[in-house]
Amino acid sequence: MMIKLSSKKYLARIYLWFASLILLVTAILSSVVYYNVQEKVLESEYKNSQKLLAQTKYNMENLNSMVRNLILSTYNNNDVKSLMYLNDNETFDYMNMMNKLKSSVVWSNSFVHSVYIYNNNKHITYSTFGEFIHNDTEWERLLQLHGGSLPPLKPIIRDMNVSLDAQHVQKEKVLTYVMYELTDEQGRMDGAVIINIKLEWLFDNIKTINNFEAEQLSQMFILSDKRDFIEVSQESSEEGAKLEALLKEKYESSGETGNYFTVKLNGTKYLAAYIAVDNTGWVLFKTVPYDEAYVYLNKLRTSIIVITVIVLLVTLLVLLQVSRGIYKPVEQLVAQLRSSHSFGEQIGPSKDEFSFLQDVYRNSANQLGQFQLERTSNQQHRKNRFLSKWVLNSLSVSQDEFELFSKEYKLPFRQEQNFMICVLKFDDYKSLTEQKLEEKELFVFAVMNIALESLSKVCLAEAVDLRNDHVALILQADMPEDMLKESILLLIQECQIYLLQRYQMSITASLSVSVTDHTYLTTAYQQALYVSMYRFISGKMSLLTQDYITQLGQIPSMERVLELENQLLEQVRNANYRGATDKLADLLDEVKKLEYSDMMLSLLHTVNQFKYLVYDLNKSRQKPVKVNAILMSKELLEIETITEFQIKLMEVIYEVTSDTEAQSQQVSDETTKAFRIEQLISERYADMNLGAAELALIVGVSASKIGKLFKTYKHMSIPDYINRVRLEKAVEWMENSQLTIQEIIHKVGFENESYFYKVFKAKFGTTPREFIAKRAKERM
Repeated sequence: MMIKLSSKKYLARIYLWFASLILLVTAILSSVVYYNVQEKVLESEYKNSQKLLAQTKYNMENLNSMVRNLILSTYNNNDVKSLMYLNDNETFDYMNMMNKLKSSVVWSNSFVHSVYIYNNNKHITYSTFGEFIHNDTEWERLLQLHGGSLPPLKPIIRDMNVSLDAQHVQKEKVLTYVMYELTDEQGRMDGAVIINIKLEWLFDNIKTINNFEAEQLSQMFILSDKRDFIEVSQESSEEGAKLEALLKEKYESSGETGNYFTVKLNGTKYLAAYIAVDNTGWVLFKTVPYDEAYVYLNKLRTSIIVITVIVLLVTLLVLLQVSRGIYKPVEQLVAQLRSSHSFGEQIGPSKDEFSFLQDVYRNSANQLGQFQLERTSNQQHRKNRFLSKWVLNSLSVSQDEFELFSKEYKLPFRQEQNFMICVLKFDDYKSLTEQKLEEKELFVFAVMNIALESLSKVCLAEAVDLRNDHVALILQADMPEDMLKESILLLIQECQIYLLQRYQMSITASLSVSVTDHTYLTTAYQQALYVSMYRFISGKMSLLTQDYITQLGQIPSMERVLELENQLLEQVRNANYRGATDKLADLLDEVKKLEYSDMMLSLLHTVNQFKYLVYDLNKSRQKPVKVNAILMSKELLEIETITEFQIKLMEVIYEVTSDTEAQSQQVSDETTKAFRIEQLISERYADMNLGAAELALIVGVSASKIGKLFKTYKHMSIPDYINRVRLEKAVEWMENSQLTIQEIIHKVGFENESYFYKVFKAKFGTTPREFIAKRAKERM
């Protein structure tokens, strides 16, 4: 059936739409013309002021950014920290270190006046300015005024005593930045780095602007984060002080919204533009007399009205011809498509010409897209089916079939070389399955492509999606197995870090041993899959091989495991949560040495015993304890690491051993945060900037409390635990790779080589080189 359309319906719509638009624009311009003219003029004047403000702001923010980076890098210097927490007498080496700071920080940055290192243990300040142990009375007064601690990384304008002798007292305004992480019990900074910045460049710039326009009070002002104006010069007129008060009152009442406002002083109206300086809390103001800008309003308003009238008349004259020109090709195209019976039958009746064209286009695009999608999808699905069959049942893939499909799908593998399987298992798989199917497939696609792109640098590789909590990578290379394994592990680690930073996705990788024939690929896959189960012990984002399982040590006796389990239950029955915590840790340390299947059976047995214990205790309690979700088998099977198991089981212990629900929740939250900190350190130990401040932001604990919280439950400080994890990882690289010590230091997160040697020898009683040589001798 032919589609019948009104022949001029869209032409009428074009004309009416343009006519309505012109009338609407004319009405709006007529009603708000004066407002628009005023805004244009004020905007022009505002832009002139804003240029000066933006340039000054840029200089200040650029300085602030450079200083923050400079003070953070100085603070993270291990030599600086050693002086920061020094308890012994100062030596020449420490004085030499301050000289190095002077040359690398003060002399290399013209804006830096001096660097202080505050030692809270000795209550003294080491300085690059003046004496080695410097007595800055203004600094001491400021520190005492704030109770021994200042806001970290916040600029503070203060007077600095720059006198080199006691007879001639000389002061200079400086901008002071302080960096510290922890405070002592009195709330004082537990060691800090202080950088003093020269302010002559900023004050001279503002003085130049103010002196140039001093007659009309077209000046620039700085409002500090304490909401008082910073005096740039000693001279301050009475009228200028009044204007500052008006600016502050108007700015605070405006709620810090907008870009400018007006104030009136002694009958003179001023336009005040302002801009906030990021990371400082400062606000820059630029004032301009309002009457100077208002002179041009009448001229500009008349010009706009004239232009508007001319545009309106010209538009009405050409409107009809433009409408006909627009409509003509549409009319011809609709006539051609209307003659097509196939489109007419598929689309059906339409409201107007463009609705008809839109339906035709949508139908055609859907058909073409569906065809292309089916073609590409079928090819990829056939390839994925073959790879899945090869991985899951390699004995069923004959030599002829392998050669046929390798040629058809352009697989790069050769039969005469060894094969390996790498299993990439998704951490937090439950959260991944809760996302939409399209998002999940996108993540899986991203993991496969990123891994293939990286591993292709050293070997031939193909990825296969097994529609489960992991993907498999088929690998082949013409090089020794040890060298190939080391290269693959390095590249996989880079992929893990990239996926975590780019997609906030964590994966655990397990690598199989090599097999000599394509028919043994399933054996390699099953072996890699078995190794991946030990993520339960090693944690998320691990790199697992058979060597890791071998290094776990002797398998303990089940009698010892059952004995520790009974001791744990006894501590819980006696409501001793501290004792239960220690016993649980001892039990899990023993369980970690079991085979994976025995490990899970042992944990299930422990959970089952907890059920009976809770049910038994509830018989004698007035208010029964609710059974935590960890005691449900489904919840238990979803746990991916033994650390998560420990956290959840601790929740049950606290519910049973605490007297009130509030106490239980408090202890549970603190324990959960402590284990979360431990887990974060295990995952991000390679980050050189990892410290208490960053961990506090992630966990949601203040920087002053996070150290005490962690030390209560781990019996060591956060820096000590970070060093312990890094040293353990360094030993793993020394035993399982051919990397140099410098490369290992970089990979495990140590920034300073001498500091690494120092802490390594303190823990193992030998230097890293001696340790490597000793292990190599033991292998021989």
